[in-house]
This record gives sequence, structure tokens and C-alpha cells, in this order.
Amino acid sequence: MLYIKKLSFGLAVLGACVQAQAIDLVTNGDTTLSIGGYVKAEGIFYSPDEGESEFKGSGRQSRINVKTTKNVEDKKLTGFIEGDFYGNAANGGSDLRLRHAYVQVDDLTVGKTWNGQFLAVYPLLTEQLDFRGTGFGTISGSGAYIRPDLTVHYVHKGFRFTAQEPVDEEANLPDMVVSYKNNISDLSYNVAVTAREAKNGDDSDVGVGVSLAGKLKLGNDSLHGSVYNGKGMGVYSTVCVGKIAGMTGDLDCDAEDGNLISQTGYTVGYRHKFTKKLMSNLRYGEIKVDDAADTSVNVKSINLIYEYLPDLDIGIEFRDRSDKNFLGEKKGQQVEIMAKYEF
Repeated sequence: MLYIKKLSFGLAVLGACVQAQAIDLVTNGDTTLSIGGYVKAEGIFYSPDEGESEFKGSGRQSRINVKTTKNVEDKKLTGFIEGDFYGNAANGGSDLRLRHAYVQVDDLTVGKTWNGQFLAVYPLLTEQLDFRGTGFGTISGSGAYIRPDLTVHYVHKGFRFTAQEPVDEEANLPDMVVSYKNNISDLSYNVAVTAREAKNGDDSDVGVGVSLAGKLKLGNDSLHGSVYNGKGMGVYSTVCVGKIAGMTGDLDCDAEDGNLISQTGYTVGYRHKFTKKLMSNLRYGEIKVDDAADTSVNVKSINLIYEYLPDLDIGIEFRDRSDKNFLGEKKGQQVEIMAKYEF
């Protein structure tokens, strides 16, 4: 018989979706069912270099997840499903959208979840409020393929081996990522190699990219940085030959005159903690493509985040884009204000 842990409290959470940290709803022996996520309300003022200024508010980034864990024959089995409300956002909708759906057995993960490039850089980046440009300047970007429908991760002693659904539907092999993370005193780093079959016009070729990300603790502050270089990486970074990738990606975005074109991206960031509750993040990201047009895109941002209550943050962020992003947001300046309650 299932034992409902704090039943009335759990049902209240299901209705309001507001409570600190993941909440254990059901336990049955060594099996636990929990719920988590966050509610985020944001307002963004847009001041594009061309066109009219506007203000937009949204709660679409809010998300909810359900997680189950149990021990089976000395192995830890985990199931995880998460959704947000960006479904049909292009048409002004806020439908529930599947973000993650995976099964994990000890160090093996299979399902829809983060790609290998994202996991190799994101944990070492500065914190941003910009949901649409979190990974800009890195090999992972923030594009259509950041969470493939099928991904396999295996972790062993600092190494992560990843095979993920190929961007090119005609590819004979999955896109592959091998990464290694470690620490040296106050320095954390992750180095990764990506290989994928990329379109180069009517044919295809193997594109390879190498990335390095690091974080250096400086007392209560920290310095962050990342760099990558490679061919065939534009579909992930979201910056292509001569343009920004579209929402659904562009399979030919890495080729020019039948050849794969290399690109280089980097980010630098600094986090400063004024007090235990107040911090600021400064970040710059840039990508340069070695194409005939010398395509180059950069984003600058600075934010201030205050922990008003445990698990409740309020913040403001200024950012400046040198070009539109993959969602079609225009180049120019933005100011975002937000409140986020994690549960």
C-alpha cells in the first residue's frame, strides 16, 4: 500500500505549484515520487536598433517536473519528466512543452535531455536571466538541438561519453561528444570534443569541434570563461555561415562553396557577491565564422540578483545583442526584470 507523505501539503502543491525545493509526494519502500520546478514571471523591455520599442511579459519559462527514484538490485533507477510552457510560443501560445523525458540507471542516461555540448560548458558559466541566450558564445548555444529527442550519456571517472540524435537526418551515425571534467585547487574545467556528420551542399563531411570551459573561484567571487573552435558546429552554436540559425535549425548552415567552414566562439564572465543575498554577473560572448562575409555576433549582459526569501529571487538584467538571435529577436538592447520561485 502506498504511503502518502504529507498528503494535504502535497495536494496543495499540485494545485499551486509553489513550494521550496523538490517535494517528496509518495514513498513506497525505497521508491520515491517527487515534484519540482519553478515559477518565473518576467517582463522584458525591447529597444531594437531598428523598429519600435516594446514591452512583453511572460510566465512561459515556468516549469514543472516529476521524478521517481528507486533501488533495484543494488542499482539506482531514476525516471524524470519535465515541461515548460513554450509550446506554440511562435504563435503567441503557452502550451505545455516537453523539455526532458529520460531514464537513468546509475551512470547511464537514455532519453530526451541536455546534449553533451551543453553539459560540458553550462555548469561553468555565469548565471544569466536571458532564457533565449543562455549559452551564446559557446559550442552548445541555445538552439533547436540543445535537447535532442534521443540522447545517451555514460559517465565514468570524470569522463562523459555521449551519443545523440544527429542533426542531419541523413547521417549514418549519431552526433558524438566526449568530455572530461576535473578540478585543480579552485579551478574547475571541462574539455570536450564533438564530432558530427554535417551537410556541405549536396554531400556531407565530418565536422569536429573542441571546447574548453573553466571556472576559477576568487573568494566569494568567481571568474568564468569558455572557448571553442571547429567545423560543422553552427547548428549547435546557432551562428551559421552568413546568418543566425532559425528555430528549426538549418542543415546547410555550416557550408560555403561545398566546404565546411570553421568558427570560433568564446565567453568571459565574472560573478561578484556583494552580500550573502545579493550578487551580480557580468558576461560577454562572441562567435566569429571564417566565411566570406566574416560573420560575427556578440552579446553583452550584466545583471543583479537578490534572494528576497529562501528560493525566491528577484532580478534585473541589461543585455545588448549585435544581431538577432535564433528566435528572431532583433539586435539592440533589452532590459529584463523577473521574479523566480523554486520548489
